[in-house]
Amino acid sequence: MPKVKGKSKTTRLLARFSTIAGELGYPDTVRDAKGAAFKFYTEEGNLDWVFLNPEVFNLRDPAKFASLVHAKKRDPATNLLDANMLWDFLSSHPETFNALMRNYTDEGTPKSYSRLVISSVNTYTFTKRKSPTEWDHHLVRIKLVPATPIDPDKDWFTYDEATTMAGKDPDYLTRRLYDEIQRGQFPTWKVSAQILDPAKTSVDVLDATKVVPASDCPWIEFGQLKLNELPQNYFTQVEQAAFTPANIVPGWDISPDPILQIRLLSYGDSQRYRLGANHDQLPPNRACSYVYDPTRRNGAHSLTNYANAPNYIGSSGRDLKKPDHYNISFLKWQGNISRYLSKVEDVDYKQCREHWDTLSGPQQSRFISNVASSVAPASLPVRIATIAVFTKIWQAKGHETPPGPSPEKLTEDLKDRINERLENNKSKGSRLGIVPGGEGSDDLSYIPPTFPDPSTRPVPDIYERV
Repeated sequence: MPKVKGKSKTTRLLARFSTIAGELGYPDTVRDAKGAAFKFYTEEGNLDWVFLNPEVFNLRDPAKFASLVHAKKRDPATNLLDANMLWDFLSSHPETFNALMRNYTDEGTPKSYSRLVISSVNTYTFTKRKSPTEWDHHLVRIKLVPATPIDPDKDWFTYDEATTMAGKDPDYLTRRLYDEIQRGQFPTWKVSAQILDPAKTSVDVLDATKVVPASDCPWIEFGQLKLNELPQNYFTQVEQAAFTPANIVPGWDISPDPILQIRLLSYGDSQRYRLGANHDQLPPNRACSYVYDPTRRNGAHSLTNYANAPNYIGSSGRDLKKPDHYNISFLKWQGNISRYLSKVEDVDYKQCREHWDTLSGPQQSRFISNVASSVAPASLPVRIATIAVFTKIWQAKGHETPPGPSPEKLTEDLKDRINERLENNKSKGSRLGIVPGGEGSDDLSYIPPTFPDPSTRPVPDIYERV
């Protein structure tokens, strides 16, 4: 375990919260996953936690990572958010629904960043020196739970409340976080670790789309995280901050988790594009301890270039100090190499059903309404495909599925609410997701061109009932 941990030990950190799909200035109360990044300034260098809410990720196959990001963004043809893009991707990859089951409850529209349950999502590794030549390692996930228990009725918006607040105050979550800290109501989380033993659970502990049951691998509280200071200059202290899971320290290591592996590349690549090759020298990204790495030098805006030191690490290197601890986790590996991780199995639907069963009746009803509002503007084939995935989820059996509406009843309820949204939009002359000016016509006002003859493309009826 890194030296960020110790009895009565305090480590300064920098935190940044964000939406995932929305760009700069996007309303933060709109339904979306939330990012929570923390940079710990430890004695041994910077340790970055790039965590998320909800507690599971949408994918387990890194090859789909770019498509997931693009599906949640704007249509390149119209620059509009597009329900077709989003739900076509989600329904084509049902492993995404375990995260979706959480994001489309009221949990997806929190009233404050301080009320988020924050998760590492990926599996990491704790390492510990066992002898001069041996190290122990343990697979681990981390979770941050608000110190004050969450009350869903008080701490989460409903769909209508979140939509209204997005218009009244697009920066509501950010403003509330500022206000809480300014008033001395410092956001505080209990930090716990789940030590993962693959022999004790049937769940793949390297699958970011899955929850490892606490009954198999209990959570162990080991610390507290508190935010008690506001930035004095947003651009310098927050906008220029760069977080990546690749920033690790002795005792904290990566794992073979495939999604973690792609994040090690994508986050650093994004920072180099956004902030430059030497972004680690900017004030919020500098380590508070001296870090010797002469292989990283030159380039634009280099603030320190190691003077006349060699640009390699050798036995006679200057300032070379042998570390007390190495992150030696996996010295041997036996297993198969898979090119694709796209197979969807019963357990994918089962975990979705188990989460569904934890929701109260009103929460389940609002979930169906939230999904219906989002998927209604999509085309008929996409709506049908989406409903088919939910039917499989409701037909799955959890550990202890309580009495309730049948899968057939739930499916019909979802269909009815989608059709209700369609009729409501049609009666108002509103065509969600369509370029303004096309609302009064039976044809789309913009048709993405096909080749060679765009005029031959059929125009679907987006109000066709499911």
